[in-house]
Formats: sequence, C-alpha cells, structure tokens
Amino acid sequence: MTTNSKADRQLIRVATNLAIGIVGLVMVRFIVQALPMFRDAGWIVQDKLSVMAGAVIVVDAMLLSVLVRFAIELRAYLLGHFAEIRAFGNIAASLVFLITAAIAYMDFTPVTAAWPATQQAYLWAFFAIAAALLGQIIFLLFRNRDSMAALVLRQPLPASQTDQPPETEQARAASSGL
Repeated sequence: MTTNSKADRQLIRVATNLAIGIVGLVMVRFIVQALPMFRDAGWIVQDKLSVMAGAVIVVDAMLLSVLVRFAIELRAYLLGHFAEIRAFGNIAASLVFLITAAIAYMDFTPVTAAWPATQQAYLWAFFAIAAALLGQIIFLLFRNRDSMAALVLRQPLPASQTDQPPETEQARAASSGL
C-alpha cells in the first residue's frame, strides 16, 4: 500500500467522521428544540436564559469540538501530503478555527443576554481570536506565496530557509566532505 493511498484513506476517514458528527449533532439539536419539556422547563438565569437555550449551547459546543478535531486532523493530513509547503496545514486549520469562532460567537449570544455585563468582554474576546487567526493566515500566505505559486504552476519549488529544518553542524561537515 502506497503512502498516497494511506493518506487518501485517512482524509476520507476524517471527512466521514466530520459528516457523521455534524449530521448527528444537528439532528440532536433539532430534537432538543422540538421536545416540549425543554421549552416548558422554565428559566435558568433571571428570566433571560431558558433551559432550551442552555441545551442548544451544550449541543453547539459539542458540534464545535467536532470542527476543531477536523481542523487538527486536516492540518496533520496537509502537513504530510504537502511536506514541501508546511504552511498549508496551518492555513487550513486556521480557517476552520476562524469559522468555528464565528459559529461560536453567533450561537453563544444567549449568554450575553443572561449576563449583560459580559457583553463587551464577549465581543472583544471573539474579536481578538478572529484578528489573531486572520493575522496568522495573512502572515503564512505572504511568507509562502512563492512556494504556493510554484506549486500551482507546477514549477520547481524555490529553496526556502524557513520551510526546511535547520542544518546541523554534522550534516554540514558530512556534505562538505570533512
């Protein structure tokens, strides 16, 4: 079995796990929203955060954990598959983390309704996360633009000191014939 075949099977497994996790948790979310006992259970915090909203937040948090696991496994796959451009894995993971942060920001807003004093901290925390992830993506794209262009154009990759592991003294001595 070749390495590409193993890597492709790994990616198919990761994508299947993602699909099963998302479909399963979306179904659970719809079931929670449809159950009358969650609607009628009363209030949790100062008549602002319902039991249903709390249950939906828990299901959404589990859904976000599925997305984070997908990002980690996608990064590992891309690092192995595109070893010459190590930034691909980090860029893909950062994009998935950015999408996850956006979903979390939208889904967890009932928390700010229950505790209005946390609204500014909530906003700025998610803003900082999004700005950091976007900054990392921009930095990685800028740093690896030549290598990515060469890969897209099917040209030889330029030698880059940042993407290659540092050469040890023994390796330099062996290559120079000492």
